[in-house]
Amino acid sequence: MMMRALLMAAVAASACTWADVAAAQQVDAAAPGAAPAAPETGGEILVTAQRREQSLQDTPVAVTAITNDMLKQRVVVQVQDIAASTPGLQITPVTASPNAIAISMRGALEVNGGSITSESPVAMYIDDVYQSRLSAANYDLADIVRVEVLRGPQGTLYGRNSMTGAVKLITRQPNGEKWVNTDVSYGTFEEVKAKVSAGAPLGEHIAIAASGFYDVRNKGWQYNESLKTDVGKWHKYGAQVAVGITDVPGLEAVLTGRYGASLTDGQYFVPLNLATNESLLGNFYNTNTPRKQYGNARQDSVSLRLGYDFGAVTLRSITAYSHLSDKLSLDFSGGYTLPGTNQVVTGFNRQSIAGQHQFSEELQLLGKAADGRLNWIAGMFYYDEDAHQSFIKDDFAAFGLTFLPSTYSTVSKSLAFYGQADYKLVDALTVSVGLRYSDDKKSFDSLTPNAAGPNALLVPGSNAFKAHVWTPRFNIQYDINPDTMIYATISKGYRAGGFNSLVVANPSIFGSSYRPETAWSYEAGLKAQAFDRKAQLNVAAYYETLSDLQTLADAGGGSFIFQNAAKARVWGVESELTLKPVRNLSLFGSLTYTHDKYAELDPSTQAAQSGAYRLPLLSRWQYQVGGNYTVPIGDDELVMAGDFSYRSKFFTTVSLSPYSLMGPIGRANASVTYKIDGGRVELYVQSKNVLNSKDYFTGFDFIPGVFGYKLPMEPRTVMGGFRFKY
Repeated sequence: MMMRALLMAAVAASACTWADVAAAQQVDAAAPGAAPAAPETGGEILVTAQRREQSLQDTPVAVTAITNDMLKQRVVVQVQDIAASTPGLQITPVTASPNAIAISMRGALEVNGGSITSESPVAMYIDDVYQSRLSAANYDLADIVRVEVLRGPQGTLYGRNSMTGAVKLITRQPNGEKWVNTDVSYGTFEEVKAKVSAGAPLGEHIAIAASGFYDVRNKGWQYNESLKTDVGKWHKYGAQVAVGITDVPGLEAVLTGRYGASLTDGQYFVPLNLATNESLLGNFYNTNTPRKQYGNARQDSVSLRLGYDFGAVTLRSITAYSHLSDKLSLDFSGGYTLPGTNQVVTGFNRQSIAGQHQFSEELQLLGKAADGRLNWIAGMFYYDEDAHQSFIKDDFAAFGLTFLPSTYSTVSKSLAFYGQADYKLVDALTVSVGLRYSDDKKSFDSLTPNAAGPNALLVPGSNAFKAHVWTPRFNIQYDINPDTMIYATISKGYRAGGFNSLVVANPSIFGSSYRPETAWSYEAGLKAQAFDRKAQLNVAAYYETLSDLQTLADAGGGSFIFQNAAKARVWGVESELTLKPVRNLSLFGSLTYTHDKYAELDPSTQAAQSGAYRLPLLSRWQYQVGGNYTVPIGDDELVMAGDFSYRSKFFTTVSLSPYSLMGPIGRANASVTYKIDGGRVELYVQSKNVLNSKDYFTGFDFIPGVFGYKLPMEPRTVMGGFRFKY
């Protein structure tokens, strides 16, 4: 309780300071004869965190908003790059394929993204359509207007698996205007990338918006010593077409189809010297697996967004269907040399084929009343998923073992009802109350061998469970002045339970279930602007309790299971600052401190037995600093941008194995863009990891005393290209 009070006091002190500055600015601006100064912030950012369009600074939610220009300047090209610009968020490729991600925010994490049974604590949305599978979530950001990252439980308005936050990708929609944008580039590792988007009216009240991308990398950034070839290549492509009704008062109708494919030569681990915790090959990036790997994901989807404004209320429907196919092969040893020989084998190699079908329907009713003092929303959400996965070939060549295939399928159904009302008691004070009820049903059917070898018995299994969850939200918002707002929120979020599937020949735990995980959060925040809105500071301080914490434990023999291991407490402070000190110069920064502690540990779990004292995938400190400077050159402009992000040490396993201790990690990006003809033509050079930092983002002694691995981050890359806008 004392820590909670200290956090709230810190936010209140910041609010008072910024309120005084903002008030002084208003007095100066109101001086007789003074001309109003034009803001130089580059425009107001609008977000939809509360399911309606609001200014970022008027939204009483901790939100990080990244515009299209920011994405380009910070060299954010896929989902995992978003984390560097978001306080408290960590996203890395997971040990499955380059298409899958592991994600962590405010103490909750998911590191099993390659399995169809995984459930993320951070919900992913594309144009308000829920994306359930992390196995293909490392999307290329081809035609994104804005990214919104909602931090903290979003259990009322977003529900399922938004326990500690949500990531929303917003694409460009048809609006009746004509436009063509192209972006072609070439760079390191013979990478060729092309993106195009276009929009046009198709008639008096119908329009189209279409986009596509193609990205091929012909050379790899790692070297495989056994296969004597470079690895880390890919071939990615995709398209989106949206057709919508325009200029019909009150009517909203958009039909969208998407397709994306990411075909890679897989993920390659660096074999670990267990005595030194360094690369067994003496090279930071080299791998040694003797088998070609792959990681291929294809996803197609269609969605229909309908809405009508009746005046007093607006009715909206979001209907979506998607299909995902995923194939991967991965050697968890990076190449294992049999003792007493020079023969290199795959220590443990898994080949997987998975597929998923998902249908969702959301109905929303939104309205205003009491002369605009009351905003309300009521809704229903239905979700139906059928998925299947087969481990078609598991080889434990380190021990000369092979296994018959394991297959399993899951069915997940969820039905939720929710509502939220915001009422302005007085002009400066707004209170909000929301509640959601969720009903989850899940089933699991499987067939798995009971031992190694071709003569093992295939044992059938099945399991099922139900869960009923209430997730309320209470919020109070006070506008100190037009440029300074403080808020306080109490909210609950949850992550669905699931079934254990990362199991090798052990029917007793294959398909065993684990319970939903919940989070209660107590948060206070400040959003302030000063100096004619040239400076902007957003601060959020929170105290969070996690119950039935889902932790991934090593069950031995290559098997891993989720355990509801603990209760935990996580608290922290997240801050974001933007500043425009002089004309043509923009600066930004973020700073995050996070503290975590187990409040209660089940003594039967690996976390307790290994003496764990911290949560995995959580850094104490995280920050980013950067900016951009524009140099006018006649009618043209030269824009120079750069940023540096830092994350302190973190563990990647619940046991806090020393082999899983990563970091600290510090990486810089930079870009130079020459804009011609008012930005219609752009010539640019951009670099990720411009300082060529060498970092690993995960590691583990997979079979203790036998072999382990580390997985490196990419070295420096440079891309040069041009953009054309019409």
